[in-house]
Amino acid sequence: MSTNNTTPITGDPIANSVKFAVLLAFEIPSIITSSIIVINIVVTPAFRSKEQNHSTCVLLSFNFLQIISDIPLAIHFFHLNIVQPATSVHCILWTWLDFTFNTSSLQLMAWISIERHLVIFSWNLTRRMSRLQRWFIHFAPLIICSVWCPIFYFFTIIVTPMCANTWIFDRLLCGLPCYLTTNWGYYDLIFNIIMPVLFILIANVAFVIRVIKQKLSRVRPTRVDWHRQRKMAFQLGILSMLFSLVWAPFCIIQLEMIYFTSDLLLQFDDFIVYLLYFIPLLLPFVLFLSRPEFMKNFKGLLFGKKQATVMPTTIK
Repeated sequence: MSTNNTTPITGDPIANSVKFAVLLAFEIPSIITSSIIVINIVVTPAFRSKEQNHSTCVLLSFNFLQIISDIPLAIHFFHLNIVQPATSVHCILWTWLDFTFNTSSLQLMAWISIERHLVIFSWNLTRRMSRLQRWFIHFAPLIICSVWCPIFYFFTIIVTPMCANTWIFDRLLCGLPCYLTTNWGYYDLIFNIIMPVLFILIANVAFVIRVIKQKLSRVRPTRVDWHRQRKMAFQLGILSMLFSLVWAPFCIIQLEMIYFTSDLLLQFDDFIVYLLYFIPLLLPFVLFLSRPEFMKNFKGLLFGKKQATVMPTTIK
């Protein structure tokens, strides 16, 4: 995950205290909500068996790992105004976790946006494919999105043969890794971040156009359950909006900072980087509220399913 060649401004103790309080206020409810969703998925085989839900499950897994590992480290930093423990190992691990989870989730969301088109509009094409072809189209992108970023950032942050990291312990993420000052940083920005953001934006705009066009058309595919697909489109649309509202401004600022920098741009960059933490924090709430079956299953699990009582009839 690129944040260009500059270090975010994070030295104001008062601002850090506010950031600490806000993140902590969201962190605990987010963990609880994520746990509820995980329990629902575990006890609901029907949800796991649907192919279109596999991508959501993988995204949720990355998201849950981030809110119990990466975000607590950020909260700890904002609380103390310094990285503790102040060691290179800690900085390397934290930076690798942060970059891996943020970028992997972004790329997974890009694939989910594309997969939605295949599920809704290209069911006839996938039906004609062999089982092996369908398996490849379904699982290959999930595997690539899951392993590419951990490997890429392992090479650029941990192995880092292109430069030597210099960590600053009073900065968020220890002042960022050195590969961002090399061509690897530009590659990271363009291919790992900007391209997935463009895929999300283009896929969602194209989806809205196709839905409107299909509704206005007199001939509709008879095999498409429009009520169910409209519900799924709404759920994924909210997720896409959550990612786009933060990542699109992030990309614009990063591109502007390639050519010139200013105090105003640095402040905006610092603010956007902080907002990135709210994507994993808010994602569990979006998933939980957009899927009524989660609430229904949770109530049934918590209070037990009501069973009808058969009263004996008295024959007079």
